[in-house]
Amino acid sequence: MLEILIAVFLIYALFSGLVSGVNELIIQWLEMRGKVLFEGIAMMLGELPKKTYKPGIFKPFFIKDASLTEDLYKHPLIDSLSPAGGTRPSYISSATFSAVLVQTLSNDGSLAALRQKLDDRNTHLGKLFGPMLDEANGDLEKFKTKLEAHFNEVMDRVGGWYKRRAQVALFTIGLALAVLFNVDSIHIMQQLQKDPAQVEKLVQMAEAKMQAIEEQNQKSNANVDAVSEVDKSVDVNIKAQFADLKSQFEAFNNLTLPIGWAFSDQSDSFLDSFDYPAQQNRSLSLLGWLLTALAATLGAPFWFDAISKLFTIRGAGKKPDESATASATPIVQVVTSPENGTVVHDIQLNDFEASRLNGDDIEGLQRALGIPAAKINGKFSEELRNSLREWQRITGKTVTGQFDEPTVLALLYPESGGK
Repeated sequence: MLEILIAVFLIYALFSGLVSGVNELIIQWLEMRGKVLFEGIAMMLGELPKKTYKPGIFKPFFIKDASLTEDLYKHPLIDSLSPAGGTRPSYISSATFSAVLVQTLSNDGSLAALRQKLDDRNTHLGKLFGPMLDEANGDLEKFKTKLEAHFNEVMDRVGGWYKRRAQVALFTIGLALAVLFNVDSIHIMQQLQKDPAQVEKLVQMAEAKMQAIEEQNQKSNANVDAVSEVDKSVDVNIKAQFADLKSQFEAFNNLTLPIGWAFSDQSDSFLDSFDYPAQQNRSLSLLGWLLTALAATLGAPFWFDAISKLFTIRGAGKKPDESATASATPIVQVVTSPENGTVVHDIQLNDFEASRLNGDDIEGLQRALGIPAAKINGKFSEELRNSLREWQRITGKTVTGQFDEPTVLALLYPESGGK
């Protein structure tokens, strides 16, 4: 039974990678990160309607009458952050936001003009920012500090939007692909029980991946020592994403699994030519597709970790370093000063980092990228970003400084080839 579970978990890991690849491609194409950031700022400034009939995941595409937010985005400090060919930046620092907001509200950046703009406490801006200006006692820098603190709180909420939308999107894409390719978990389990040879083949593949993970962990500390600076706004190239997605699909398809549809040449229409395989239970197929879609939302790192635990129970292989294991519990992290524990600057997370990586994952990535042992703390930092950029440059990948599922798999599970 353990062998069958290992085989099924390997299938889930590869399918999860495929789903995440499609999701990331869609996010890049729709420029979703920039749109959701715009939505968060519009909400903060009182320009996002409280009631909307648009589904939450599509709301950023239907924001209207956000004139102040649009003015902020036209300011050179923010407009210059937009990626080449993009419409909106995917990241704005709290310091940049506070400086631009003060200049936009006051027109000339003066305290007197700003106070006049916020004097009417019946407006949203007056209610929100007026008390902050009063508490600053005429000190513009203190006011900006309060703005930055509030902006960071709002961005935490935006991170929560990312997490929820990422899970909904992953499930939706997973279900669509499960139906399209007929990846029925129940049918797969039933067929694997009848085919010990196929099970053994999948177990051997999983064992080879786990052994490669352990070897990589043993020598990862010596891999990358140099750091470098690359613009945060660089996004993953869509063409490269599509190439990765194609290779993931090929890897999944090459497993020769009991998936897919039977085709009939005798049918009168294209849709009628699709039929269930002879041994598949039609009444349970919907449940099987739903199980596959739910498995995809957990992500490939989760399933590789589960495989390593099953190998430990089975006694067929050593468990990889626990720091490289994954969990479905997401975190949002900020960098703190080692001297006094105060926040020195915020680290913006993309939706994958916010919803799919936890402290253990980050520790594994820090080790894989050669971060000194004394600095391994399971937290995102600019040093980790820089090490990732250097690794991407050395390996010939698109330099982004951002983690996505193929990158995490390539670092923690090198035998999988990032798939």
